[in-house]
Amino acid sequence: MRLTIFWRVILTQTVLIALILGASLYALFQLHRLTDLSANILATDAAYIEEEKRLLKIFLAQMRNAEKYVLLRDKVFYSHFMEGRHDFTHSLETVAAQVDTPEENGLVQQIRDLYARYATSLSTALARKSSWNKEKDEISGEITESINTLIHLREEAIASKTATARDQAAAAARGMKWLTLGGMGAAVLLAYFHARGVSRPLKRLAQELRYVGKGEFGRSFHVHAPKEVGELAHAFNWMAERLAELDEMKADFIAHVSHDLRTPLTAIQEGTALLLEEIPGPLTASQREVLEVVRDHSERLFRTISSVLDLSKMEAGMMEYVYVPSDLASLIDRSVETVRLIAQKKQIQLQTTYPSALPLLLLDERRVQQVLDNLLSNAVKFTPEGGTVRVSSALEGDGNDQGRWIEVRVSDSGMGIPTEEAERVFEKFYQSPSHRGERHRGTGLGLAIARHIVEAHGGRIWVENHEEKGSTFVFTLPVRDSSQNESTVVVNAFAQQKVVSDAV
Repeated sequence: MRLTIFWRVILTQTVLIALILGASLYALFQLHRLTDLSANILATDAAYIEEEKRLLKIFLAQMRNAEKYVLLRDKVFYSHFMEGRHDFTHSLETVAAQVDTPEENGLVQQIRDLYARYATSLSTALARKSSWNKEKDEISGEITESINTLIHLREEAIASKTATARDQAAAAARGMKWLTLGGMGAAVLLAYFHARGVSRPLKRLAQELRYVGKGEFGRSFHVHAPKEVGELAHAFNWMAERLAELDEMKADFIAHVSHDLRTPLTAIQEGTALLLEEIPGPLTASQREVLEVVRDHSERLFRTISSVLDLSKMEAGMMEYVYVPSDLASLIDRSVETVRLIAQKKQIQLQTTYPSALPLLLLDERRVQQVLDNLLSNAVKFTPEGGTVRVSSALEGDGNDQGRWIEVRVSDSGMGIPTEEAERVFEKFYQSPSHRGERHRGTGLGLAIARHIVEAHGGRIWVENHEEKGSTFVFTLPVRDSSQNESTVVVNAFAQQKVVSDAV
């Protein structure tokens, strides 16, 4: 089951909080361990050493009292020794209660035994046969050495615990470092996958919307995404289907209406022509003027209807083309002659430039002528009086036929096309807001038809905008090996006969 964006955010934040909480608990645990170890060193081991040092201090004081007693034979010093014996025994028992290793326990027992021998020997030290002088140095030396050994062992224990604390601190620091890095990495990965899971389908949806905005209604958008995005994709697919249906209905309506209009319009044109030829009878000047207006408008309407029908066939993939070896230069000259009278009326200079020998191209001459007529008529229409319209062609590409093409450029010196409209001029029925005046009116179908024709020939068409300095429309036609297209020419010639008969 796909999670919604809400639950994805909740899950991501929960994981991040869990990572932060885990790192915090680990840090608290390690800090607690270090605190306990430090407290143990300060509160226990340090106190043990102080007690052992006190034990040594007491014994050294008793040794002095014992020496004075034997030397001076004064009972006062012996009583001081006995008083100190109680303190020594109490201190020794305190140390014995604190030791926690067998070695230390052995040393405490040894001190206890040696001290008992020392005290017993002192009690008989004044007797004639006493062994005090022989044993005192040995016993006191062993007691002193044992106490110092206890102190040394406890100092070693403190050093060991300090080293352990240092190692634990270093291990904790390393653990926190890796835990922090791992948590940050996991957080970044979670954030990345969450963001990608939302942004990627939205970007794809935005791209699909742009395609739909360009008129490609047959789009379908399927993606594995959160529930809300999935519902949005479903709504998009439904919208695209509805738009495709509406576009098809619109195209069918326009095609049917245009087809139904062409027959009565043809009758109007024929009747107008018969009247202008005065076959039914002579005309007055005013009648002829009215009929000429009717003829001009009916021809304009006929061209519009023909353009709509052609575009409908092209969009449906039903347009047939006849490819025959053709001289593009002669087609250009023919189109230039078509607009020459209009150009002379506006004092527009027509310039043509192309190589002396262009290769023959496999073209549908009538359709390519339609492209050239449209581009040249637009150029003349949007060029002010006294301007210039240039037509040039050149052979481009490498030396073999498969990689060469002819590029045709039609330039004007008019007002140009705004940059934001450069792509939209090839959309059907689109007219620039700046070109919608009575002088520049049109159907907005010519460039859309030209694009279909050029692309059907395997070429491209685009506009190079020079705002306020005119514009240049460019299209390319590939150079093909005519031997590879002979069968296509025959088939398309038959199809063209069918198209002509249908038009009639």
